[in-house]
Amino acid sequence: MRPRALVRLVTGLLLLDILVNVPAFSSTAPVSSLIAPSIDLLVLVAACMGIAQAGGPARRPLRIGLAVLAVALMACAAGLRLGWEAGGRLFGAGPAMTAAAGWAVSVLIAAAAGLAVFLASGLVVRGLEPGLVRSVLLLVIALAAVLQVVSGRGVFTASVIPRLIALVT
Repeated sequence: MRPRALVRLVTGLLLLDILVNVPAFSSTAPVSSLIAPSIDLLVLVAACMGIAQAGGPARRPLRIGLAVLAVALMACAAGLRLGWEAGGRLFGAGPAMTAAAGWAVSVLIAAAAGLAVFLASGLVVRGLEPGLVRSVLLLVIALAAVLQVVSGRGVFTASVIPRLIALVT
C-alpha cells in the first residue's frame, strides 16, 4: 500500500470519527470528545469495508446510503442530547417563522454533514480496497475491542443505537 493511500485512509477515518462525534461535543474536553472512537463509527467503517468490496457502479449509491445512515445517527444523537425539538428552538422560542428558520438551518446542517460523510467515506473506501488493509484494520478493531473488554477501559464510546431502541420499545 502506498503511503499516500494510507494517509487518505487515516484522514477519512478521522473525519468520519469527528463527524459522528459532533453531537457529543463537550467544551470541557473538546479534543477527546471529538476524537474518541465510538461504536457508531465501527458501524460506518464496517459499511465502508463492504462498499470497498462492491463493484464500481454500486459504490456511489452505497456511499449515499451510508451518508444517510450517518446523518440519521448524528441527528438521533443530537436529539437525545439536546432534545428532539432543538431545531425549532435554534433561534429561540417564539413565532412560527422563528421555529421554521431553526428547522431550515437544521436541515442545511444535516445536508452539509451528509455531503461531508459522503466525501470522507470516499477516502475510507478507496483506502480499504486492498484486502490486506481491510484485514489489518479489522485486526486492530478486534484487538481494541478485546482490550476494552479485558481492561474495562472505555476504548470505544457508547452507541446511540441502544438508546434509540429503548425509546421505541
